[in-house]
Amino acid sequence: MYRKQLEATFCWKIGGELKLFQYQVLKKEKEEIYGLAYRIDCMLRIYEILIELSRSLSAEELEGCIRTSGLLDFLYERWLKAPDTQNEEMEHSLCSSIRNLCESAA
Repeated sequence: MYRKQLEATFCWKIGGELKLFQYQVLKKEKEEIYGLAYRIDCMLRIYEILIELSRSLSAEELEGCIRTSGLLDFLYERWLKAPDTQNEEMEHSLCSSIRNLCESAA
C-alpha cells in the first residue's frame, strides 16, 4: 500500500510541475514560446518517461524524487549537460537516406 501511495504522490508532483511549467510558458509572447520549443518538448518527454518509470522505481527512488524540488527542471538541466548523440544519429540517418535515394535514382 505504501508503495502505491508513493507512486501516486510522485505522479501528482510531476503533474503539478508540468502544469506550472505550461502555465508559465503560456504567459510569454509567441516569439518567446517558439524559442522554448526544445525545452517544451523535453519537459513533456521527461514527464512521460517518468510516468512510465514510476511503476518500476523503488520506494527509496520515489521518495528521493518526491523530496526534490523542481524535479522536471533538475532533470532537464542534467539532460542538457549529457553528451548529445541526437545530431550524430540524425546525420547518420540523413546520409543513409541520401545514399539510398541516389542508388534508387541510378
